[in-house]
Amino acid sequence: MSRRFDRFLRHAPVHSAGPTLGRVFNVTRESWKLTDDPKVIRPRRERVASGRTASDAADLARASAESFADHGFHKPSGAWWASDGTDFHRYVVHTGRRGPPPAVLIATGLAGAALAILHLSGGRRRRTSGKAD
Repeated sequence: MSRRFDRFLRHAPVHSAGPTLGRVFNVTRESWKLTDDPKVIRPRRERVASGRTASDAADLARASAESFADHGFHKPSGAWWASDGTDFHRYVVHTGRRGPPPAVLIATGLAGAALAILHLSGGRRRRTSGKAD
């Protein structure tokens, strides 16, 4: 090994609290009826797999599309597609979270509790008489 690469190898790795590095890819199937207009009708979405490597996710998307007689790969979108004669299916490989991060859920709960307390305390103000001391 050349010493010129040492500076790259000594660099501290980035640690993530998220999923294991590399297993962050998901496969989603988006389906429309062939009679639907995809600009108007939103697709039915189904998560086929999650937590895969890029290679595993791509292989699964390809195999899912190849299970239909009419299938192919669309280079511009990077998605596999298939049709069974009545439905059109698009298999997309992507990264993404499984839901909102816990910090967002906690912050939303605390904000809701604070608003409830403010609302309840606003109705209990003391009434003072109109007399001046």
